[in-house]
Amino acid sequence: MQNGAEDIASQHGSRATRRGVLRGGVGIACLGVGAGLAGVLWTRKNIGARLFNPFTLGQFELPAVPGLTRPDGEPVAGFSAADLAGRRSILNFWASWCPSCVEEHALLVDLAARDLAPIFGADVKDEAKHAREFLTRRGNPYRAVGADNRGFLQRALGARGVPATFVIAPGPRVEVAIFGELDRAAIEDKILPALTQTG
Repeated sequence: MQNGAEDIASQHGSRATRRGVLRGGVGIACLGVGAGLAGVLWTRKNIGARLFNPFTLGQFELPAVPGLTRPDGEPVAGFSAADLAGRRSILNFWASWCPSCVEEHALLVDLAARDLAPIFGADVKDEAKHAREFLTRRGNPYRAVGADNRGFLQRALGARGVPATFVIAPGPRVEVAIFGELDRAAIEDKILPALTQTG
């Protein structure tokens, strides 16, 4: 009788052990899947960049777009916070893949021709080849063009997409923010008045 009880207890313990092993295996698999999913989201959604943005308007440096030159062959430089600190300027976030950037670009070329303030272009998450083709085909209104490859500067100024345009006052500090496509009304009613201010 005792042997029978021991056999039953042994079978029960064996089942419990198998159940525990199974639960442990499922738990580990779930942890693995969860960690893998978190890794994918971290990379694809650029969560690290959103949480740990090293840029502010007062402290950043954007490298030049590789191979971008002016018609005379002179390389187009990137820019940094120091370039925006001393006088009013316009900062435009754009990309070759952005339809609204195509639509507003002629307005930026016209604005640059007025020579009221330097225009700096931040090329966001773009391929250098496409950025070069875009500006060669449509004209380059920018004093300098920096590659904002991870969108750090864009997010530092609160822009969630492109295009976005800012009037930067000495400091540097944001004086006017336009999220979305520029139009003539925005230029006449917001940008030009800000550029003619003193102080």
